[in-house]
Amino acid sequence: MSDFINYSALLVIPAILVWLARAVVRTIRALHILQLEGYKSGRFLGWLINHPKRLIDVRETVVIGCLIILTLILIPFDIKTLVLPFIILTWIAIETYFTAKENRFKAKKPLVYTARAKRVFGLALILLAAAVLSFLWLNGGLSLWRLSALQLYPQFTALLIFTFILNQLAAINLTAANLVIYPLERTINQSYLRSARRKMKNLHPKVIGITGSYGKTSTKYILNSMLSQKFNVLMTPDSYNTPMGICKVIRGQLEADHEIFIVEMGAYKRGDIAELCRLVYPEIGILTAVGAQHLERFKNIENIARTKYELIESLPEDGTAVFNDDNEYCSKLADKTSIKTARYAVDRLDEKVGLTARGIENTRSGLTFIIEKPSGETCRVVTKLLGRNNVYNILAAATVALECGLTLDEVSQATCMLEPIPHRLQLINGAGGVTVIDDGFNANPVGAKAALEVLEGFSDGRKILVTPGMVELGNMEFDENRTFGLEAANVCDFVILVGPVQTKPILEGLETAGYPKEKILQVESLPRASESLKQILKSGDVVLFENDLPDSYSEGV
Repeated sequence: MSDFINYSALLVIPAILVWLARAVVRTIRALHILQLEGYKSGRFLGWLINHPKRLIDVRETVVIGCLIILTLILIPFDIKTLVLPFIILTWIAIETYFTAKENRFKAKKPLVYTARAKRVFGLALILLAAAVLSFLWLNGGLSLWRLSALQLYPQFTALLIFTFILNQLAAINLTAANLVIYPLERTINQSYLRSARRKMKNLHPKVIGITGSYGKTSTKYILNSMLSQKFNVLMTPDSYNTPMGICKVIRGQLEADHEIFIVEMGAYKRGDIAELCRLVYPEIGILTAVGAQHLERFKNIENIARTKYELIESLPEDGTAVFNDDNEYCSKLADKTSIKTARYAVDRLDEKVGLTARGIENTRSGLTFIIEKPSGETCRVVTKLLGRNNVYNILAAATVALECGLTLDEVSQATCMLEPIPHRLQLINGAGGVTVIDDGFNANPVGAKAALEVLEGFSDGRKILVTPGMVELGNMEFDENRTFGLEAANVCDFVILVGPVQTKPILEGLETAGYPKEKILQVESLPRASESLKQILKSGDVVLFENDLPDSYSEGV
């Protein structure tokens, strides 16, 4: 019997290794979300509160809970020493199963193992290991193979309960690691920022800052294309619009021969834009729009407007502030600006507006319109870009290009060469004669409406909408999504809603409009939406992918 019991004791070793693997996987999943939330512990904990299933795996809790109950029930009985190996093997099998299943999750934006991610991850594992080793030490578990049957059973039972609790609280443990390491991370970040500021002062390129609730990235790409005709231009790539993202570009890409540096500026709270301006010292600032995007974090539109206006407040006395005068909030901000302002609008040219667009035609092959200056000088724009919102983005870029010395003819030439911006009303020829409109990066009511207008412009084939709706709109979120559903009902032949919970207001809008229920599909994730599409697509169909929420909003995992 002693050999049998020793064998049981030895099984605890692989059991602990399997637990460690499970802990690593759960920590990695939590780290992925922490990274998506910008390593902000408060935002991460808020996400956990709103997604309790990511904190505690209900199915695993039920299964392991039953195993723990069985283990506790058997304590008074002699048979416990005989069944102990089977209990340990069952635990190993359960943890292996849930670990393998969790590993099958495919992220839209995978976790990037940056130096910071590695440090937080490593500390989290050290904290987990320290907790288990302390538990074993305090309970004599470091010599499990020497224990008698009666000693081993309660020890293992306690270990089973303790490690299971640690696993379920892996996200909380990661938060603790993130808080503990924060002073070090802040010190490292500050050193990088100081280095970037020194480089900016030494090289001193002309900096153009772009901010707004939407349109930032598209305007950046368009402006880069225009200015590159005459200047050596560097722009921040993709959505690099945070202090450390911009710092990375400055330290790694900015060179002495760069004449112009175009910087996209994002914000999650008051002071974020001002902090970016202290890093890059912009001379020209573009405010594309003030809207409800990220309203959940800013609480009200006024806070959003004040935050975006930090870019204009940071400009020098001889700087230039560029505003979308068709946006109510931008127009009011322009009115109170004391430095030089330049405004653009659509179908309006008055004493305030310096650039307008007339005769807009939005077709399936792109946009055509006329840009006009107050002097009467005009140029014709023909571009592959889709959607009325891109008219505003082109006007914003053209306004700055003219400020930098380009002519209207040069602006026109640049727009002819513009390629569709990835995931922003990007037209793609899909397989089997299907046309895809990829608007995955759009997440605001104005852009969503523009996307439906583009879809409506396709006269041939059925029109299919795939969307998870819009998020972070605060108390306007339900109404804006419901309105989106009402508008979609007038355009689409089929609607696939991604995320049954998130898309409830869109469904309500569709139902209110009397949209046929048999033409609405609700799925849990984008991969399942793609599977559903395969069942209904025909040659000639047009599919609009409107918004693609990050993994932190996925309901299908």
